[in-house]
Amino acid sequence: MTEEVQNKIAKVYELVNRGEQGEREAAKKALDKLLKKYNLDESAIAAIKLRRYTFKYSTNLELMLLSQLIEYFLKGKEVAAYRDTRMCREVVMKLEYVDFILIDTAYEYFRRHMKAQYKKLCLPKINRCRSVKTKNKRRAELQDLFFRKYVVASKIYHTDQLETVDLSTLTDKERKDRMALSGVQGGEYNSQVSTGLYLEA
Repeated sequence: MTEEVQNKIAKVYELVNRGEQGEREAAKKALDKLLKKYNLDESAIAAIKLRRYTFKYSTNLELMLLSQLIEYFLKGKEVAAYRDTRMCREVVMKLEYVDFILIDTAYEYFRRHMKAQYKKLCLPKINRCRSVKTKNKRRAELQDLFFRKYVVASKIYHTDQLETVDLSTLTDKERKDRMALSGVQGGEYNSQVSTGLYLEA
């Protein structure tokens, strides 16, 4: 069975489960035909519906973002993932087709938006440092704080992920960094209303 056929079966299966009433009925008939044609049973669909997808990243921030989006959008689902750095930096995951579309579109949107915010607010502070060592130290100091503020501003978190911070325990430098990064603007991502799955003739 070709990959194209497997993708088609996965899409039709998603329509059976997540489509509107009319879509479900048509998808169920199409799925039965495909199962009969390729001599498959329900257990074979379970293996087909989880496909291997890759997400490229270039910085630690992007890796943190991808992890947060999976936690936010797919909470409660077990996602098998690993990092592959042989040819390029990428995260390999096994996902259902609809989950892949959701994570992929959200990741691309937030990655670009976050990068622009990071350049605007953090890079000027990092570039003030003269040596590579101090730049790396400053980047590490700002990165986690920036990411937490960006996630909260973008509303891509669950309430159990929030932590309260006692400002009296912070140093003057940490307080100044918090003030400087208080202008972080979050992204406004709206996930698609429809399932994005359509039957092909």
